[in-house]
Amino acid sequence: MVVRADLRDRRLRRLNVAVGLLLAVEGIAMWAASNDLALPVTASYLTADPVTVRDGTLPETVFRLAIGPTVAVFLLLAAVDHLVVAAPGVHRWYERRLDRWANYARWIEYSLSASIMIVLIGLFVGIRDLAAVIGIFAANTAMILFGLLMERQQKPGAADWSAFWFGSLVGLAPWLAIGVYITRPPEVPTFVYAITVVQLVLFAGFAVNMALQYRRVGRWRDYRFGEVGYILLSLVAKSALALLIFANVLRT
Repeated sequence: MVVRADLRDRRLRRLNVAVGLLLAVEGIAMWAASNDLALPVTASYLTADPVTVRDGTLPETVFRLAIGPTVAVFLLLAAVDHLVVAAPGVHRWYERRLDRWANYARWIEYSLSASIMIVLIGLFVGIRDLAAVIGIFAANTAMILFGLLMERQQKPGAADWSAFWFGSLVGLAPWLAIGVYITRPPEVPTFVYAITVVQLVLFAGFAVNMALQYRRVGRWRDYRFGEVGYILLSLVAKSALALLIFANVLRT
């Protein structure tokens, strides 16, 4: 049994190294090969007494977000996470946390990388107001932290699902905003629809993976099986978003 557990952990370590290296290569390539596309993030500041102003104020550009480097950042953040948890010394800590049905490193990385991803999706459907961008980033981060809280405080088979449902509710808000925007313009590029649908399905996959773990369904009774699910979902979601953006708007 001990030998089998050690073999399983070695395989998981090799998977983390392989995925980390792949994401690192993708991130570096994305940064190097992308054009200089940058989308504006705007704000509408008051220029008069808000009581007397009847019309909307004109937005002004606060900054421009360089898309290529931003895509590279979420890929490289994930690469660092996978390589660090597989590093000498750290991987023992990682394995001990998995024995306790938790991987805090994953949630910390997701809180940054996945939030950047959802902001990028929002930018492509036209959500470019600074306050909205901050709100989308914060809502997605809150969803991820509820996931961390679920793992920190609950045990599979006898869990209080409050953190799971609160996180799901908060995490739905950015997608509702994206849904409103993507249905309004008369012509939305096909790749934007593809990004939205693919990423929505994959984001939902993370919640399904957690639910199967905590319901102890089939092979998900082994926490490490669910961990592999998280790793593969993350790889596919990040690679798919990067590829769709690069192929449609970032090729030099």
